[in-house]
Amino acid sequence: MPAAGSVVGVVPAFAGLRVDVTAPPGSDTAAVPGGGVVIGWVLVADEAVVGGTRVDPVFLAAGRAWTPDQYRAVYGQQLGVAVGRAG
Repeated sequence: MPAAGSVVGVVPAFAGLRVDVTAPPGSDTAAVPGGGVVIGWVLVADEAVVGGTRVDPVFLAAGRAWTPDQYRAVYGQQLGVAVGRAG
């Protein structure tokens, strides 16, 4: 079994989805880039969920591709990531 948080697979996303980033009230988000277009999906090893894996979006923000885990590691664990329709 891969280590928790390890990416074990990637597939491309279809057009028309984006990630919106949320923060709890009162959070300082001045240095936090907004979400962006979803470009793919990753299968992530996670022993805390049923089946041992979860599917997370890969999205563009601040000029690079991120998974929610990577984004939160840099900008704050309190941030939420929600996938919705673009436009």
